[in-house]
Amino acid sequence: MQDIYKRSGMKKILLLVVILSIVASCSDADFSTGYDGTVLLGTGDCMPVIEESEREYEKYDGRIYFIEKAAADSMGQPGFLLLKGSSTSIEIRNGKATSELPAGTFVVMAEEYFVNETSNTITVSEGQIQQQDVKIWVCTSY
Repeated sequence: MQDIYKRSGMKKILLLVVILSIVASCSDADFSTGYDGTVLLGTGDCMPVIEESEREYEKYDGRIYFIEKAAADSMGQPGFLLLKGSSTSIEIRNGKATSELPAGTFVVMAEEYFVNETSNTITVSEGQIQQQDVKIWVCTSY
């Protein structure tokens, strides 16, 4: 009878070790170069301009793209579909974004909008995870 208790106890310990290993591996990023932050999206008039302090943002839900800044600058709005096709993208909820990226400068863009501003631009250094919140402001009128 004691042998059964020993086996049962060992199974419980083994199960606990497996569960803890899984939880620990899920909580930490398994990359050393990339991005971690919150993506906020706001919309409003741009004629007249709404001052930054008066803008309202919400945590974004949807697909975001990390588009190389040089490519965004050279191709602009007309090349948005091509840029999205050749960029890293992830699906995010409640604004939380974490992604492995190579070192470089990227414009973080929501699926629906081409916005190339300093407020949604990040620079990732080799061997570092850039922790930065991003604000994407979409003009509804000019």
